[in-house]
Amino acid sequence: MARLRLMVVLLIAMLVITACGGGSAAQPTAAPAAAPTNAPAAEAPTAAPAATAAEAPTTAPAATAAEAPTAAPQATAPEQPTAAPAATAEAPTAAPVADLVVDKTKLSKELHIFNWADYLDPDVLTDFQKEYGVKVTMDVYDNNEDMIAKVRPGNSGYDVVFPSDYAVDIMAREKLLEKLDKSLLPNFAHLKPENLNLYYDKGNVYSIPYNLGLTGIAYNKSKITTPPDSWGILFDPAQVKQYQGEVSMLDDSREVPGAALKYLGKSLNDTDPADLEKAKQLILDQKPFISGYDSSNFGRNLASGQVVLAHAYNNTALQARVGVSGGDQPYSGNPDIAFFFPKEGGTIWQDNACILSSSRNKYTAHVFLNYLMRPEVAAKNTKFNLGVTPNADADKLLPADLQELYKEGFAPNADVIKRAEWIERNDKTSVFDDLWTAIHS
Repeated sequence: MARLRLMVVLLIAMLVITACGGGSAAQPTAAPAAAPTNAPAAEAPTAAPAATAAEAPTTAPAATAAEAPTAAPQATAPEQPTAAPAATAEAPTAAPVADLVVDKTKLSKELHIFNWADYLDPDVLTDFQKEYGVKVTMDVYDNNEDMIAKVRPGNSGYDVVFPSDYAVDIMAREKLLEKLDKSLLPNFAHLKPENLNLYYDKGNVYSIPYNLGLTGIAYNKSKITTPPDSWGILFDPAQVKQYQGEVSMLDDSREVPGAALKYLGKSLNDTDPADLEKAKQLILDQKPFISGYDSSNFGRNLASGQVVLAHAYNNTALQARVGVSGGDQPYSGNPDIAFFFPKEGGTIWQDNACILSSSRNKYTAHVFLNYLMRPEVAAKNTKFNLGVTPNADADKLLPADLQELYKEGFAPNADVIKRAEWIERNDKTSVFDDLWTAIHS
């Protein structure tokens, strides 16, 4: 009995010891059991796919798609008006030129141009010949009326002309101009909207804008030390006689009477007989004091000092200031030349490139016009003729010193444009031809 009790006690003691030590022994068993449960279920499906699926769609696209759509727009967005158009402007510069597939078998051997003096950089003509194998010859004219008279019979031999605004209207109505084939002019896309679709050629059916400008007064600051602001310096006898023999007026039947009418406080398109008579008398009273009527050489004469006061186009006045580096007659500029737009107002004009309906080389003429609208070519011509280019993308290529001269008064600003007036041509304005004949007689 005693033995039996002892065995019971020993059995209970063993059970107690086993229960206490069994916690440590069971741990390794529990750990492996937990590993298969946690690793496959939690880490494998989460970590492994996360490394491949989550990072691949997140990291790889994030480097290309997420960052590109974020960084690129953000880099360009603040500069969008400047940088983005510049980026898009360069695309149209290359693309349209590439898109114009020129059939060289259709090109003529020569192209004949009738133009204003010092208006096209000779290097541009040379470059065109190198690229297309077409020799370009150019003659110059003094005014629109002379040009129209020359081409009106239809056998002038010219292909491309550069008429001013109102002259485009006249020539289109007389069927002297060819309708443009816009499919051959992809560089038309570079032009500023404000220079298009103007009164003289709605829809630009016949013309592409080439140069915007003003007609005002140029003078030599070393000779005329008090800056003038009025047409009076040209039409008031007490003022103009101080510079007798050193004054030049444009050779133009609309510009000269128009300037006199503006001095009288009238529209330059005024055809009232009494007002025209007053303007005629002003011009006749002025005549003894001027060196002559000249639209081609007054820039050179200003630069040389032969003329100290001139009825002038803004771009030619600027040529007199900085000089003309190319052409048949290059000349040095005169830093004393200034230009102003009179307080009474004056003419705003836009010269254009057009193809004559009588041209025998119309395809080549289209190729040439498209070439002129390349931004780099338009900028080169602007740096030569120093006008105001209608080509938006050429503007960005102009040097800073030229932009500063524009601000000095050699180009129109908003205030000037308010005082500027376009020359109109209609049935009534034919009286200016008679007036001009009387002045020259």
